[in-house]
Amino acid sequence: MPLFSRRALPRSSRTATVPRRTWPELLAKYRRHLAAALAMLSLALCLAVLAPDTVERIEVLVAKRDLPVGTLLRADDFATRSVPRSLVPEGSYAGSPPVDGSRLAIPVLAGTPVFDTMVIGPGLLAGLGSGSVAVPLRLDDEQTATLVRAGQMVDVVLTEGNGYEKPITSKVLARAVPILWTATQGQEAGQTPWSAASGSGQGGLIVVGSGAASAQALSTAAQRGKVSVVLVIP
Repeated sequence: MPLFSRRALPRSSRTATVPRRTWPELLAKYRRHLAAALAMLSLALCLAVLAPDTVERIEVLVAKRDLPVGTLLRADDFATRSVPRSLVPEGSYAGSPPVDGSRLAIPVLAGTPVFDTMVIGPGLLAGLGSGSVAVPLRLDDEQTATLVRAGQMVDVVLTEGNGYEKPITSKVLARAVPILWTATQGQEAGQTPWSAASGSGQGGLIVVGSGAASAQALSTAAQRGKVSVVLVIP
């Protein structure tokens, strides 16, 4: 046994703990880092506010007021509004308003952009097949004209004869043609476009889309007899 031996010191049962820093101490330690981060954030916000708008915008025509179906359009019915180009589909009136005297095919609320599909004209045929035409029809029963609306599909029926000199016969001139516009809707909205006077015995006017093959028969139907329509499910 060595003369000078080291005696093992007793181990403490407690482990050393690091004192926790308080919030003021943490702020004091990292104040420079926090100040730099806040300065960078402020600079980024300033640049975002001052940066020019990179979204391409376009001036489009919108309705100044609520316009009912059949409204005879005038230049003072419209105002211009700047909107992102990506939100404007093809067919919107961006430069000049529709030709004075054009009529609305559907009701338009104030602030709504005006498109060529809303005006009676070539735009009404949008989405129809190649060679389609718009044909006006004068219905014999004016009450029937009040039941149909643009967008519905109808069969057009011609009834000829009086039951005396000529027997009464009916035939279908066109099947499942879409109604593009009705004058009756304009009457309900306080307008009287292309409509017969009350009590005249003439039916309301509608416009349907059809193929070129049946367009001639449809356009002359009212001269040959009574024209009626039957609602169908496409």
